[in-house]
Order: sequence, then structure tokens, then C-alpha cells
Amino acid sequence: MGKRTLAKQTVLLTCTSFFLFFLLAAPSYSIEKKSGNKEKISDFRIKIRRLEKGISSQEKQIQTTENRERNLLLELEVLDKNLAERQARLEELEAQMSHQLALIGKKIEALNTIYSEKETVENHLGKRIKAYYTMGGIGLLNVTFSTKSLPELLLFHDAFDTLILYDQNVIKVYRETIRGLEGAKTALTLEKSILQDFIDQVVREKKEVTLSKNAKKSLLIHIRTQTKLHKQAIAEMQEASTALSDSLVSLRKKTEPQKKKFLANKGKLHPPVKGVIVTLFQQVKVNKLGISRKSSGITLKVDDGVKIKAISGGTIIFSGYLRGYGNTIIIDHGYQYYTVTSRIEKLLVHEKDSVKTGDVLGITGDTATLFDEGLYFEIRHGKKSLDPLLWLDPNRLSTAEEQAAK
Repeated sequence: MGKRTLAKQTVLLTCTSFFLFFLLAAPSYSIEKKSGNKEKISDFRIKIRRLEKGISSQEKQIQTTENRERNLLLELEVLDKNLAERQARLEELEAQMSHQLALIGKKIEALNTIYSEKETVENHLGKRIKAYYTMGGIGLLNVTFSTKSLPELLLFHDAFDTLILYDQNVIKVYRETIRGLEGAKTALTLEKSILQDFIDQVVREKKEVTLSKNAKKSLLIHIRTQTKLHKQAIAEMQEASTALSDSLVSLRKKTEPQKKKFLANKGKLHPPVKGVIVTLFQQVKVNKLGISRKSSGITLKVDDGVKIKAISGGTIIFSGYLRGYGNTIIIDHGYQYYTVTSRIEKLLVHEKDSVKTGDVLGITGDTATLFDEGLYFEIRHGKKSLDPLLWLDPNRLSTAEEQAAK
């Protein structure tokens, strides 16, 4: 910005200097002899050519500065997209962490159960061993004074030995199970630590992108009053709109689900969100960059975190970042009727998905409205933009003036 201002000042000073020089030289020129006139005129022409070259050089420098400023807008769009990607990655990692903690909790619960069962079996085994040694072996005295016969005593001892051996095997199985669960718990805990490292890294990256984004946003304040840059931004937006129209025609599907439903419900369709209309169709609006443009749709003021819904059934033909529009979803409703919803924080559908009336398409948020406020909604028939208010249910919409009057 400083270079551009300096360049313009240089051109102005150069022109002023030349003009003053001409005024100062004019009196002496009028009193000189005719033989010196040609030399003076030639000298003036040389200086004028030099001045024209200087102006041309300064204009090129100004154009270079404008290109740098325009590139800043593109960089900011890229940062905005990167920030959304990191936010999505962070949510994915946090979901994995929640799942990991649940698995660890299940392993701990299983370990506690196994420890309790093992302790119960060990207590039973201890009692059996104590009773076994208290009873003693099958000696002459035991056989003589016992009320049971020798075969009965032998059978009893064999059964006791079998029970003790069974308990020992059960305890062995419990120990092996405990070792397996402890190993699984250790592995899950290690995975949890790795996941936490990933989460910390994404949080750091998100913070860095946010800082860079804020720094570039502050630079944008200085270019809001630059007429040429504004015209270029408008041209780029018009180019994006033309490209969008061409894409809509080329991406039209041969099969058009629920064709008649969209046409039959004209004037009865529910809006994508419950909000207040802040920009009407064909209304001239100035965005956050100070750029004035005519709206091809409507803008709805809505809170963050609101679910955006499909106004009618159809097929998703585009879901992603669109230059000049931000995160955008385009739905083919048949008969070359399309709805365009832009400035979405989080996209929940993908290309080729089929949606029904009321299906959730995405979520609203503050980072999606960097250049313009509110959720943008548009209805098109081929390349022609239509007034959405003629299609949506008027009882479900209100303007800012109507809200203020309530």
C-alpha cells in the first residue's frame, strides 16, 4: 500500500515539476530570438517524452502493487480453506480420542471383572487345599477308623485332587487373560498418547493459520478504498459467476429425480434456514471489503451452528470450496432447476449424493462469512437467476424491517 501511494505521489510531483518548469521558462522563451524557438520546442518535446516514460513506469509499478494486493485476497481465501480443513481434522481426531478412551474404559472394566473372578477362585482353592491337608492322606488309621470304605475314601481323594487341579487351571487361564488385557490396555494407552500428539499438532497449526489469517485481514482494511482493485475484484466475482453458470449447464444430469415436485411446490418451499432476510434479489449490496455488487439471490442472517436443510429433493452436483462464494453446495432438482447455497462453515454432503426435502446439508459458522455476512441462497433455471422469494413460503420468512417492527 505504501509503495502504491508513493508511486502516485511521484507521478504527481513529476507532473507538477514539469508544469512549474514550463511556466518559469515561458517568459524567457517569449523574449528570445526566433532562432532559439526550435531548440526550446525540441527540448520540451524531449522532456515530455521522458515524462511520459516516467508516468508509464510508475503506472507499471502501481499495477504491480495492485497485483500483490489482489494476490493477498487469494492467499486469504486459501488460509480460510486451510483453517476449515484443520478444524475438520481436529474434530476427526477428537472423535478418535473419544473412541480410544471408551476402548480403554472397557479394557479396565474387563480387567476389574477378571481380577474379581480370579480372587474368588483363589479363595475357593485355598479352602479346598486347607481341607485336603487337614483330612490328611489315606493311611491305616484313617481306613480303620473311618465310617467310609476304602474305595469310597480313594474316590473322595481323587475327586478332591481333580477339583484342585481344575481350580489351578482356571487360575492359569485367568492369569493369561489378565496378561492379554494388560497388554491391550498398554497398547491402547500408547495409541491415545499418539492421538494426543496429533491433536496438539493440529491445534498448533490451526492457531498459526488463524494468526496469519488475522494479519492478512488487517492488511485488507487498507485496500478497501482502492477503486481499481475493487473493479478487479468485481470482475473476478463476475467471472466466477459466469463459470458457475457454465458449470451448472455442463454438470446437468440426464436423470432428474423428483422433477415435478420442485415445480409443483413453487411458493411453498421451506427456506434452507430460519433467518432474517438482509439482502433481497437484485439488491445492490456493499460487502465487508467495501465492494458493491448486485445480488443474484438472497442473504439470510442466521446464528452460528444452525443446520442448513435442502428445500427440495435432488442430486448434489457440487459440494466444496468455490472461489468468490466460499463453501458451496449445488443441488440439481430437475428440469435445469438448481439451488445454490454458499458461505457454509461445515459441509455434510458430497457430490452424487441424493437428498430429500429437509435433509441436513451443512452447518453455519463465523469463519464462512469472511467477505460477506449471512447465508447466501440462490435459485437458477439454467444460467438465469430467479427470485427465491417467489419460490419460498412467505410465511416462513421475514425481513430486518419486519423484525424491528415486532
